[in-house]
Amino acid sequence: MRPNEVLDLFIHGANVTARVAERHASCVLRDLAWALTDLIRVARGKRIVRFYEDAWELCVERLANSATLSVYRGGNEPTVLVYDRAVVFEEMLASVVDALDATVARHATGSPLALELAEVRRVLADARAQQVDFGTEVPASSSVSVDLDRDAPISFSAEFSMRPGPAPATTLEPSVERADLHALLVRGRMRAEIRGRTVDLGEMYPFLFAERMLDLARRALDAWERGQPFFARIDAGGAMLGLRTAAADVPPAALTISPGSLSADGKIKRDGMVSTFPELSLFDVVESALAFGRGLVRAFVRRDRTQSGNLRLAAFRRDVRAVGDSLREVRRQDSRINLAPESYRAFAHQARPKQDAGALGNAARLRYTQRWRAMVPGIDLRATFLCGDRILIGAALETFCLDRTSGELMWRRPTPRATSVVTPAGIARIAADGAITLHDFSSGEVTLRTWIAPRSSGPCAGAVVNTAGLPKLLIVTEGDKHLVAIDLRSGEARWRYAWGRAGALRLKRVGKLLYVASGDSALTAVDVQTGAVVWRARDRLRFCSAPTVDHEMMFAVAGGVSSAATLHAIDPFSGRAAWSARIPSSPCTVEGAPLVTASSVTVAVRDRRGLRLSAFDRETGAPLFHSETPIAPVGTSWLAVDDLLVGNTPTGELVGVDASLGTLRWKQALGQGGLDSDSPRKLEPVLRSGALFVPHMDVQIFRPSDGAHLGSVGPCDAIPDLLRVDERCDVYVAEESGHMVAFGAGPRLSLVR
Repeated sequence: MRPNEVLDLFIHGANVTARVAERHASCVLRDLAWALTDLIRVARGKRIVRFYEDAWELCVERLANSATLSVYRGGNEPTVLVYDRAVVFEEMLASVVDALDATVARHATGSPLALELAEVRRVLADARAQQVDFGTEVPASSSVSVDLDRDAPISFSAEFSMRPGPAPATTLEPSVERADLHALLVRGRMRAEIRGRTVDLGEMYPFLFAERMLDLARRALDAWERGQPFFARIDAGGAMLGLRTAAADVPPAALTISPGSLSADGKIKRDGMVSTFPELSLFDVVESALAFGRGLVRAFVRRDRTQSGNLRLAAFRRDVRAVGDSLREVRRQDSRINLAPESYRAFAHQARPKQDAGALGNAARLRYTQRWRAMVPGIDLRATFLCGDRILIGAALETFCLDRTSGELMWRRPTPRATSVVTPAGIARIAADGAITLHDFSSGEVTLRTWIAPRSSGPCAGAVVNTAGLPKLLIVTEGDKHLVAIDLRSGEARWRYAWGRAGALRLKRVGKLLYVASGDSALTAVDVQTGAVVWRARDRLRFCSAPTVDHEMMFAVAGGVSSAATLHAIDPFSGRAAWSARIPSSPCTVEGAPLVTASSVTVAVRDRRGLRLSAFDRETGAPLFHSETPIAPVGTSWLAVDDLLVGNTPTGELVGVDASLGTLRWKQALGQGGLDSDSPRKLEPVLRSGALFVPHMDVQIFRPSDGAHLGSVGPCDAIPDLLRVDERCDVYVAEESGHMVAFGAGPRLSLVR
């Protein structure tokens, strides 16, 4: 085949051009002509022409009077069709000019595309007439190698040749980084050494092998972290790789390699030989992928400094760092026990709030009347709080303060939308740019300003320290990997704590301890005064939800995000594990925090048809029950009351489930369900004075012990998207549309003994 026939195949639609949509073929030809116009003026240069509706690319690299053509597909699974096919540069120009003439003749005269093709044909012809003969000197290639690591159980090596990169003057803009897969598509021989046995992988593309091997190792490591087996077989730059792992605590792996070879045109041929290595360690497989990837990156950058600006190589380096961080995280053995827990235990007992009295539990009937109504445009339910004798309401442009008894406006201040937190010194607002302002409760004036690093992704998490004997602190996420404690008196940072990988943070504060779950395999207790780590518990699975602390025990779920799940019982002050229990029906998704009663701990497990409950003995972790059929639909909000689990379902039913037996004690219909838009945004029932206040299309009140209906709050035209009940059992309802309504409890009859 003559060199220009490769180009003709591209232009006329055979083989390569078959991957170009017909309506874009002329546009690709136009881009190719402009690329050749740039290359005429230089002795050494490269231009990439990208197809329009697929990830295929055509790369033309000029080497003096010759050139090379490559056609390949990018993306996550690259495919090489033609690699570095040598052509004569002048013949390529002639073929493109002929193709332009033929294409212009097929288009209607005067059409925009015909005029554009005619213009590029004229410019190309003028540049071709003025081109300079640069001779036949072609830059010599140099040999590059990535050596085996003889001390590692699994190691890969590669030997290939690279031409030096083009001079900086020939690049389009030196300050602009671009993706260039072609520069990384070097061909060379590879070998693997696994437990002393050497396997010749043949001639292949080392970079494509490194990318696919790293992706395979990452997916296997992620599956092991989720407690699931893994098996995959992929094509990796010319070789077939297979990896199988089990869901055991010690991660065994079996690696299968089938070498291949590349023909002269870059196509892959299978040799048919398959080598399987059982009983390997998954950690060794991941480490070998990381070591080969790092060595390959160093080889590319050392040989060609311009590759430091290659976006494809930069993305690969980020993946190597991310997988390396994940591997270090799962291999850490930094569990810590607090050997002096008594000070934390005594402080938690002293600061424990008083139990809510059950004054309404024996009431026969409750009546409510509307006290006041307010309209707040652009209300932000997350920034609406009941604080003592006033109600703070955040809106899109302002913050309002209302008297909770009369509804009168006490003050209003213009404020941008931000995350709001109630603190003992006022309401703190955390803006997206990291600015923190503290507004006084009585006047709304700003009493403190400070700044932290803004968070680039995920919601802001935090906790407020407001207990006698402790400093007044606001603990919030700073950036993507830090917690910072802000002194509410001075605005200064008291301490800063760095957790593991970036992710969604879940916090729980009890007394002097702040429990941190950051989506990795660690659950950490931090001293709120100093930021020091008091204890740390680790699990193979990831802690993705906040723990539940009840008196002398803490309960946390590891995993449970489409993965295996384990329930841990841990001493909240020393970090000692009391017991752990595997949640049935793995893999599963756990919905919500553990529900704790006096004798049991229950978790809600999401099923395709609804929610099932799994309960364990609080003291020993022995299984109590696991519901075989769904108890309630997905989205049900649960509340543990005495020995009962109360669930408010999105379908308009309130269910009471025995926490020890899993049997249904009672069920109440909350009324005819309306449209989805009429359902509250939050369904969490509120327990106050022994009565349950349940949001639905209105607010219903029930006795939790037997499910008896005690009354309703209304009539209310506002949907209870936000429900608050104060110590007087007055009810406050806020609707997302901007309506705020307050109801007062009527007089109640009581038996005087």
